[in-house]
Amino acid sequence: MRASVHGAIDPSALRAEGVDPAAVVDFSSNQSPLGAAPGVARAVAGAVVDAYPDPHAAALAAALAARHAVVPEQVVCGNGSTELIRLVAQLALEPGDVALALAPVFGECEVATALAGARLERVSLTHAGAGAGFFCDEPALRDALARLDPRLCWLCSPNNPTGAALEPALTAALVADHPQTLFVLDEAYSDLLPEPQWERRSLEAGNLVVLHSMTKYWGLAGLRLGHAVAAPAPAARLRAAAPPWSVNACAQQAGLAALADLEHHRRAVALLVAERDRLAVGLDELGWTVEPTAAGFFLIHAGDAPALRRALLDRGCLVRDCTSFGLPGHVRVSPRLPEQNALLLAAFAALTPPGAAA
Repeated sequence: MRASVHGAIDPSALRAEGVDPAAVVDFSSNQSPLGAAPGVARAVAGAVVDAYPDPHAAALAAALAARHAVVPEQVVCGNGSTELIRLVAQLALEPGDVALALAPVFGECEVATALAGARLERVSLTHAGAGAGFFCDEPALRDALARLDPRLCWLCSPNNPTGAALEPALTAALVADHPQTLFVLDEAYSDLLPEPQWERRSLEAGNLVVLHSMTKYWGLAGLRLGHAVAAPAPAARLRAAAPPWSVNACAQQAGLAALADLEHHRRAVALLVAERDRLAVGLDELGWTVEPTAAGFFLIHAGDAPALRRALLDRGCLVRDCTSFGLPGHVRVSPRLPEQNALLLAAFAALTPPGAAA
């Protein structure tokens, strides 16, 4: 089992590369360009830290349930969605079982599957060609589900790092057609989409768990906060298997404060969309090939992803080398503030796109 690879600045790793972390702008991690809502810091400062927190984060679960239009019993809060991914695998898989993933897949899904002693099979998204994006090959996915009869199927919409989104009708059909398979739909990057990537009838079927993260576009990465939405029965099993007090008092109060300021979240998402599109246009004008996306991040055709990452790092910009996703010819970029994005465009302008005349 190999450790999963993540974006974000790792100070020790950058120093080992001879780079001062303080001199780097992070475009490698998918986060809100505006950070957390102003009330979050006040809520954290006022959290009760000398008493055990609510073990079920009931107030936060109720607030999240209202946002998703479900009952609180259908929401399970966790220490980031990573904890919930491992809990789902722990409950659904046994040694020797088969899990299926629509790839590329979040590395933590691979780790969770391996820790459960199960085997992970993959169906890859199809690349329509440079600059044409990625899409789900529905016949190939259906064939794998019928052939492998997996206990668990990992889905992510929009997919990380490709930005490809699944049609809610497809998810609903898969859930209905394969009741013996537990589908886990990671919606960590769905904030930019107008509708959920699932249908209510799918949730009620009992073999769908939807994951959400507040570490991304809600700006709470340092506090680790995620939640699962499921039918009451699977939600109760997840809740019972969770470590006690895994969502600490500061995280619970931060989540409530973030949900109380939806206008801040709306502004962050609007800025993210505007800057994503501005960056994509600017890169295209410089001759770089950008893949279309439904998420707040996008892929750039790199030719040699590790080499491009290093060249940009030498210019003070950290991007995500997607080799660990099985995409060694792409890097992923998540926009920051306008003035920071201008630095990234300047860094790309100093380099030659793959395939261009030197």
